[in-house]
Amino acid sequence: MNAYQIYTTALIACGLASLLLAFWAGRMNLARLPEWESLPRNKNIAVILVFLCLLWCVPQAKPIVWDWLLPWLYPLVVIFSVLGFMFLDYLFSRAIGGFFILLTYYFVHEAFTFHTPLIALFAIMCWALGIMGLFFSGKPHLFRDFIRKLAKSSRIRYTAVAYFAGFGVLCLTLGIIHAFRG
Repeated sequence: MNAYQIYTTALIACGLASLLLAFWAGRMNLARLPEWESLPRNKNIAVILVFLCLLWCVPQAKPIVWDWLLPWLYPLVVIFSVLGFMFLDYLFSRAIGGFFILLTYYFVHEAFTFHTPLIALFAIMCWALGIMGLFFSGKPHLFRDFIRKLAKSSRIRYTAVAYFAGFGVLCLTLGIIHAFRG
């Protein structure tokens, strides 16, 4: 599988995941709040996402680390995943924020590489996701507050549904265009 096929597959997968998030956000209400309010602190799901995000960072770290550190990169992924599980609070919030940041970087970079149509709109939608990731990583309690706002405010809920549905449709459309182009 080459880089173009990976990008196309990632676009389609992200589109489907965004539509799923839009559906989840649209169904959030005060009755469902207690079951979802603890998600930002869930360590069991988060440690898997932390591990995958740290693995994703290894190829980007290889050109900039010292030579003596290269053989330690993969063991450090395991070590830091375990340390994060043991010592970090709001681990899922931090992990999803980091994932959003990595996804934004990847999509914007590859969109320019593969001449994606509607690149300006796509980049803006990706940057919005990246900014959300920065907030969730830097102040992890904001993810919990976001879930609470989804449940209490229909305006916030409709905005989140509109964003995630729009981003999902855009990613699916671009993924299909790239699939037929390539």
